[in-house]
Amino acid sequence: MVIIAQAGAIFGLAYASYKDIKGREIPDTPWVAMGVTGVILRVVDHQWKMMAISVGAAVLLGVVLAASNLFGGADIKAFLALSLLIPTYPGVVLPIFIVSAFNNLVVLRVTELIAVLFYNMVNGNTYHELSLGKKILLLMTGFPKKTKELDYRFLPLQDTKGDLHLLPDIDVDIEEFKKECGLEEIWVTYGSPLIVYLLIGCLIAFAKGDIILYLLMYFV
Repeated sequence: MVIIAQAGAIFGLAYASYKDIKGREIPDTPWVAMGVTGVILRVVDHQWKMMAISVGAAVLLGVVLAASNLFGGADIKAFLALSLLIPTYPGVVLPIFIVSAFNNLVVLRVTELIAVLFYNMVNGNTYHELSLGKKILLLMTGFPKKTKELDYRFLPLQDTKGDLHLLPDIDVDIEEFKKECGLEEIWVTYGSPLIVYLLIGCLIAFAKGDIILYLLMYFV
């Protein structure tokens, strides 16, 4: 059962990652396939209670992430599908697998933020009209980019008038934005393909476990 669940998660998330990178449009096919496979596996292993707990955790994560406006609908569907497919997993992971996969995703995302901060420091990028805390947040999440070079991979952190917004609009029409924006260069954030991070987070969980849990066990 574990091998089937692993294969379903890897193939489903790999296909979704490909579609996400290619054009940021992900069909529901992988989520339906993963969810249906999960239900079929529960008929065999009878882990209905753990699946219910796993789905509950995924829903809670989805509500929080949707409210933060940092994750899109496809990301939340991925959490739900994965929670149905793999409610629990042996090894150094939390009892609820989706939480461990999410923890690994967070570690990958934090690594990206540190890399962006380093990039801005090396290139001398800064934004003066901000408090220290907001400036650090901006330097960890965004960077200057010529407006004409923007495509679906980037999310503006400034509106067409140049006003700064630290939380991007994930539903922005980038081509329409480029037509309306009169600025030659603006601050943007990279629209990280979080499905890819979730795939990598799952692979890490399968092979090594929960990175955050490992760190807690090591330092505490």
